[in-house]
Amino acid sequence: MTALKQIVNADKNGGFSVTVVLTDNRFECTQDGLASHGILLNITSANEHVPEIERCIQTVKERVRSIYNTLNFKKMPLRMVTEMVYTAV
Repeated sequence: MTALKQIVNADKNGGFSVTVVLTDNRFECTQDGLASHGILLNITSANEHVPEIERCIQTVKERVRSIYNTLNFKKMPLRMVTEMVYTAV
């Protein structure tokens, strides 16, 4: 709950308003705490995925593959792979 509050506060400081949080059932215990802040917790069913998050992950993977295929390396250091992911995000 503490981490979620920090994220919500960081978003508020950036000018955003958090009204809905999309999660899986692991975050069900935070529902009451978020409701007291006026945030709706949207929990998916068991064995179900959040489509918005899945699409975001797929997009990042596609961008990383695209960057990787433009480079002329057979092996890459871990730092370079990490920076590719940061660039894609």
